[in-house]
Amino acid sequence: MDLYFIKIRARSKGTAEDILGYFFGKTNSAPDYDFVVVPVRYSNILDEITLDENLNEFKEKLEKVKKQIKEISGTYDITLAFTTYINNMMNRRGKIPLGIEFSTAIKDSDGEVLKVIVSDLLEEWSPKMDVNLKFQGMLLEEYSALTFLDIQEDFADENVAKVYSRADVIDLAETFPVIDPINGSTIMQFDIGDKIPVVILNSGKYEKQIREMFPNFDSQKTSIEGTIISKELVRVKGGSLYLVKLELFEGVYAKSLISPALKILSDEVYLAKKRKQVIENKEPQKQDFPRHIRVEIPPTTGSELIISFMTTLLITGALLIIVYLFTK
Repeated sequence: MDLYFIKIRARSKGTAEDILGYFFGKTNSAPDYDFVVVPVRYSNILDEITLDENLNEFKEKLEKVKKQIKEISGTYDITLAFTTYINNMMNRRGKIPLGIEFSTAIKDSDGEVLKVIVSDLLEEWSPKMDVNLKFQGMLLEEYSALTFLDIQEDFADENVAKVYSRADVIDLAETFPVIDPINGSTIMQFDIGDKIPVVILNSGKYEKQIREMFPNFDSQKTSIEGTIISKELVRVKGGSLYLVKLELFEGVYAKSLISPALKILSDEVYLAKKRKQVIENKEPQKQDFPRHIRVEIPPTTGSELIISFMTTLLITGALLIIVYLFTK
């Protein structure tokens, strides 16, 4: 487990308020957080958000709700006051020790302990709150898969299809970078010759060489460090992407489409652990909490060229886009 995500909805009987938000962070590290608070009479605003949504959906909907609340005179002040309160409580408790408590409880799949920790944080705002929560732990590779699903619409663009049909690109292995949403670096911060960790979606014409080096690359989703040999800006609807060419190892080359908004893993401690894992040919640590597997391949539209591109990118990369979610 590399990341933890805790979704929370609580009701204060003492102050007649509904609270909705999350804690999110790297294992054993200080959590990021965001909350909205509304008087109970406006609680229907929060009802469009459930605790079953994935990380990105939950965060996106929370931002929309926050915008709605700002339009109600005087209501957003409660959220600002609560956010200040949570920050003070976390500072008092220690943000890193709190992150360790969160991580330990999630690794042990102990929802009751987690509820006690959260309830203690809320105690001074309003005692004896009704607290409901759901939690999730994930590998960075799994978070990357979720991110890939969220941005795949950017890839269904004619300019991307044209680039991918080029002779110097079409047969390269397909990869996607490992994302670190907390401490990562953007692709603009990497130069030619730098290494970035990627997961192989499709081995292209290098199936034999990759299989010899990493026999179970497709089932283990092991991250591999590739050396950047070129970066090329590709204009797409609503923005731009970078086409990055990589040398995975001697004589084996790959491509990756990377949004400048993504934060790529650059944590040397984590990367050192992954290097050791690859050398020892070990599988990533198994998770102890229950999961079910859902495979999502979004429908494609547009020209045959785009459909062909998306089929290659998404179907042959299905192992990456297996998104692990908690049993509801």
